[in-house]
Amino acid sequence: MVGLVLGSLAWVGGRPTSAVARTQTPRNRVTRRATVRRRKRSGVKVVAHRRLGGSGRLTRRQLPGTLQLAGDGSFTKPHVHFETTPAYRQSRGIQQQPDTLLPSRHYRDNYAFKTALYLPQQLAGRQLNDPQSAAFGHDGHYLYVMYVDKQEATNRNQQGWAVRYDWTKLMQLGAGRPGQMGMLRLAAKHQASGRLTPQDRRVLACIKVGPVFDSGHAQSLAENPQNGQLWYVKAYDTARPNQIVHLNPRTLRPETVVNYQGPFDLGAVLTFDNRGQAYFWTHAKVATPATPLGTVRLYRGTVGNQGIHFQAIQQWLASDPGFYAQSMGYDPASDRLFLVADESITSLPAAKLGHLKKTDVGEINFNGQREFEGLFFMPGTGQGFLLTNRGAEIMRMIK
Repeated sequence: MVGLVLGSLAWVGGRPTSAVARTQTPRNRVTRRATVRRRKRSGVKVVAHRRLGGSGRLTRRQLPGTLQLAGDGSFTKPHVHFETTPAYRQSRGIQQQPDTLLPSRHYRDNYAFKTALYLPQQLAGRQLNDPQSAAFGHDGHYLYVMYVDKQEATNRNQQGWAVRYDWTKLMQLGAGRPGQMGMLRLAAKHQASGRLTPQDRRVLACIKVGPVFDSGHAQSLAENPQNGQLWYVKAYDTARPNQIVHLNPRTLRPETVVNYQGPFDLGAVLTFDNRGQAYFWTHAKVATPATPLGTVRLYRGTVGNQGIHFQAIQQWLASDPGFYAQSMGYDPASDRLFLVADESITSLPAAKLGHLKKTDVGEINFNGQREFEGLFFMPGTGQGFLLTNRGAEIMRMIK
């Protein structure tokens, strides 16, 4: 399906639908309320798409039940006040040894995280201290990380970019080995001071910094294993129009912007399973008679250049993992979905959505004062990785 923008209307399948954002008050991670604006970029296709279906806004009366979790809300983390790690402060950012993040308590799930790659904090004059999401390409060769500059007032209007890391070559150079793990940050430091070594040049050749564009909050980069496409949510919640963007892995530019108009708003996170089905989750941060505080809603559907379709799962979770919905991941080895908040993760089997039992759902907490930016998995292996910040790094899941 081809979307042709004519003035303020986008024609899709012969029917006009609005393709121009209106002034709204979307949720903001800090203020949760702000004014939005939309910028048009040349060279980016915009597809307006009405919903293909969906179950509409749900009330508790329509649901077979809201699942009470084993932790009964005790695993829900409050707003975490982030800190840099002691090792980061002691080494002034040039960490050579891995850090470890151990669980503080858990139910069903039990794993830790250990540093796999320390990411640079700046590069080529660009600040890289605010990563938002990450994903591997289809064969695991490249790692893609999205960043924002946080200079704009609202999430909807953030300026951001993608950085591509040649994971395979960086591992061959030793960037994941204890004693050598500071090589990316050291190369960036030498680049800024104009004293690059041959090793620095080899490291920097493994990194491509993409151009700046209107990215939105960009905390949802995910790869569809069915076709290798990278997608992220640009506009969600009450921002209009809701939008999901196809990122070109070669140019690191947005290739297609797909508008979504449906019976419910998109959430800020995104993941895909092995079958190419897309998922997101939201949670109630304000209690209502129909949605108690912390209630988790799950959605499953499809995302593609031709349009977006989601349906709400007819079962809710009574407890969310934490204050912000930071990420969603999918483990192809276990067929489990992961709902990620800061220092708290809930997991559940994708095949049992809508029919979950309390014993199906895992909950785990950590106490490192870290910001959890993204949880993602290596294609074909089921190896999990965590993108975390202060300082920015990729940590490997250790079971």
